[in-house]
Amino acid sequence: MSTREPPHPPVPRSLLTRLPIFYGWLIVAAAFVTMAVGVNARTSFSLLFPPILAEYGWDRGVVAGVFSFGFLTSAVVSPYVGRMIDRQGPRLVIEVGVITLALGLSLATLAREPWHSI
Repeated sequence: MSTREPPHPPVPRSLLTRLPIFYGWLIVAAAFVTMAVGVNARTSFSLLFPPILAEYGWDRGVVAGVFSFGFLTSAVVSPYVGRMIDRQGPRLVIEVGVITLALGLSLATLAREPWHSI
């Protein structure tokens, strides 16, 4: 008599293992698109400066001040974001960052006064 166990049924492969490309490349692509949108939203100011002045009629100093305030805020918040990534992990912090970026870009369309942009 044999003491061999009966064979186990085949384990279905997950969707990720059936992808025709390495899953890590999807992560790289998502990070690339997210960074492209985020960086371009921040650095397109010089291109958009004349249309913003024409659209709103604000002083050049006010518009540049709002832009500078945004960069100053980013510089102050960055160390805290780094600490959150260390404690909570990048997945949560990046998801919150993407949601915040999308919300900020969406709400920027409603700005009518300089203090709305802050």
